[in-house]
Amino acid sequence: MSEWIRIRIKDFYKDAVGETEYTYVSHEVYEALADLFRREAHAEEMRDLRHLTAGGYIEGETEEQMAGEAETLEDMVIRRMELEILQKAVQSLTQVQRERLHLYFFEGLTFRQIAERTGVSDMSVRESVEMSLKKIKKFFN
Repeated sequence: MSEWIRIRIKDFYKDAVGETEYTYVSHEVYEALADLFRREAHAEEMRDLRHLTAGGYIEGETEEQMAGEAETLEDMVIRRMELEILQKAVQSLTQVQRERLHLYFFEGLTFRQIAERTGVSDMSVRESVEMSLKKIKKFFN
């Protein structure tokens, strides 16, 4: 028989209404809810990272600060050179590596979700993404 776990309803169902504050769920249900929140937190973290600029500013919140700063010719040249290096680095990756990086960073999928979608193990996806990032970093050293 499954062990019951007491949970606070508001922790798992933000829009819950009613008088019942706590309920009991099976271990399996608790694990499924916890896994769902981990995935959502990871996806949110990936979405947030996509909106961070190189200086750590969040797009949409810092336009006023950036409007007063005109980009110097030197900064523009450096930025273009960095973009060219990044393009070369990404082009050096295999199609599979590029696809996995895209799914991970731009679609916010977890390694497990990518693995399920592509029919490989999540460890294989993790290693592929990590090796891709190492390969890209070498271009900037």
